[in-house]
Order: sequence, then C-alpha cells, then structure tokens
Amino acid sequence: MLVMNKAERNSTYSFWFYLFLGSFLMGVLIMNVGNETLLSEGGIFSQTSVGRLRYMEIDSGRFFRYVLEHRMGEGAVLLLLSSTWIGVIAIYACIVWQGILAGMTITAAVIRYGIKGLLLILGSLFPHQLLLIPAEVMLLGWCYENCGKSRLSGKYAASYHRNMRQQYLKQAIGLLWIVMVIFIGCILESYVNPILLSDLVKIF
Repeated sequence: MLVMNKAERNSTYSFWFYLFLGSFLMGVLIMNVGNETLLSEGGIFSQTSVGRLRYMEIDSGRFFRYVLEHRMGEGAVLLLLSSTWIGVIAIYACIVWQGILAGMTITAAVIRYGIKGLLLILGSLFPHQLLLIPAEVMLLGWCYENCGKSRLSGKYAASYHRNMRQQYLKQAIGLLWIVMVIFIGCILESYVNPILLSDLVKIF
C-alpha cells in the first residue's frame, strides 16, 4: 500500500473537502430548482412521513441487521473497487454523491420547517454519525492509499516489496479499526437514534 506522508494527506483531504463542498452546493441548487416536485405532499420530509415517525415501532434487531448490511455492503464495494483501475473514480463519485445528498436533505428540511428542520436533521444524525462520518473518511483514505499499489514502480516498487508483510499488517489493522467503528455506529443508529428521533418529531 502506498502510504501518504502528512503533506500529501493534508492536500488530499483538503481537495476532498472542497469537492464535497461544491457537491453540497449543487445539492442545495437542485433542491431549490426542483422544490415543486421534490417537496410535494408525498415528497421528502412531508408532514405525513414525519408524522409516521411519532408512532412507528421499530424492531431494533431487524433494523440493526439492515443497517449493518447496508453500511458494510457499501464499504465492501468501495474496498473492492479500490483494487481496480477505477478505484480513485469510485472514491470521487462517493464524495460527490454524499455532498449532493447532504445538500438536498438539509435544504429540504429547512424549506419545510425552517429552524426546526435543522433540529430534525441533527436529530436524525445523532449520535451514530459522530462515529460513521469519521469512519467513512478513514475508509476513503484507506481505499485511496490502496489504489496506489498499482501505481508503484522503480525504487518505490522495490521498497514496497521488501516491506510487503509489514504494510499488509498495518493495512489489515487499519481496516479492522474502521470496521469496528462502523459496527459501533450501526448499533447506535439502530438502538439509540430511533428513540431520540421519535421524541424529537413530537414538536412538528
């Protein structure tokens, strides 16, 4: 695995931040332009859909299995793609998609409910996203470095092969740590967040 130094890591993460920010603004624009369609009575954050959350009873065990399969499945796809020539493209596509989705979701909540919409967004993210967002960033970083294996050449390739066992061990430990964080985040998303969200929607 090609390991980034501190300067390279900071540069890469800065680029990702601006890519996410640009995608976020695109999501805001899309929601404002298409609000008549996207914010119809049956659309996102409608009174009907929010109202259902007040009385919805969730089977936390089944929800946990669904969330875990969803989160781990997305991560597995990204991991597999990181070992191919389209790995970097997949990483950028993931960042762009997350940015657009975040922009559209937050804009929709604010248009619907104003300041209360922001509370709804915060409630839907807490506490699991405190772990899942950093875990996703770490996973993207892991995949980005993994993409560098195919680009190694010359003396860098020789250095890589001499330290292959050590690099694979570090890679495995890093991935195991990411998986553990995602697992704990899924537990919070399944067992804690629904309780908080059901209490929060009572103000709507």
